[in-house]
Amino acid sequence: MASGTVLVGENPLIGLEHMATCLSGMKDIQSNKVSTLWLKGKIRNIDHVCLASMIANNLDVTLYHYGALSNVPSGVKLADASEILDLSLLDRLQCIKKKEHNPQIPIAQFSDFFRIILQKKSKGLWLDTDVFIFRPFTYNLDKVYFCHEGKGRIGYPVIYLPPNHPIIEEYENLLLQDTLMPNWLGFIRGKLRPFIWTLLRQKFSPSDLGITIYGNDGFSRLTKRHNCFKEALNKELFFHWTGKETDRLFQKVNFENLINNPKHLGIHIHRKQWENLPINSGSFWEWALSKYGKEIN
Repeated sequence: MASGTVLVGENPLIGLEHMATCLSGMKDIQSNKVSTLWLKGKIRNIDHVCLASMIANNLDVTLYHYGALSNVPSGVKLADASEILDLSLLDRLQCIKKKEHNPQIPIAQFSDFFRIILQKKSKGLWLDTDVFIFRPFTYNLDKVYFCHEGKGRIGYPVIYLPPNHPIIEEYENLLLQDTLMPNWLGFIRGKLRPFIWTLLRQKFSPSDLGITIYGNDGFSRLTKRHNCFKEALNKELFFHWTGKETDRLFQKVNFENLINNPKHLGIHIHRKQWENLPINSGSFWEWALSKYGKEIN
């Protein structure tokens, strides 16, 4: 007899409850699919180690790229990024008033849009290439997946949205505009600063307003607009340390709780400049490099 079928003489309520359970179970589809981006060239050693940690913990990782790559760890799948988003968007993201921030800000903001379009195309959970993974995990394809980062913001290095989520449409609509000025900014960056620059006849682009306008600040504002901020998971999953606190990953600091406690799935490395400094004995970075850096070239 097919599942959910009610037999004669059987309590119909029991049959309906069973059917409801089956239907709800169908929606709980778990995935280990991860996507990320590296425009071109040699992948930094920190990012190599982080990507290798994803593979080692049973994540199905696809790395999108626009040009030739090197220093890619084994197990990472490569894919053409131009199938997701045209690289010409970089031209629209150039700073005009603060040109010294080119190309850093345009590249960072390009990835802010790229990860959202990945969600539209059902390419899986976005992880920044510098997110180190401690243990295997999966996520529900029908639910948002992101975490608090602190200070009322969502951590943009780790996000998943179902493909029909209204936040995706916000970014798509923005890309259709003549300028990339978002409608979700706060008063200072959204109104006051553009007003002053215009009054002073100073040329500027939206990117001059700051690196986070499409990233963690913008995305956090949109989660509140669309009533899903409350669905954010505990910051301890990926953001035990943030900002300058992540310097501890490169210093002689006890990190056993970080890698052994199941409440931590990973950590966003963030402070990548440490890669160019001498390795500190007894540091997390020394351990991670020895564990996942054997293929670095």
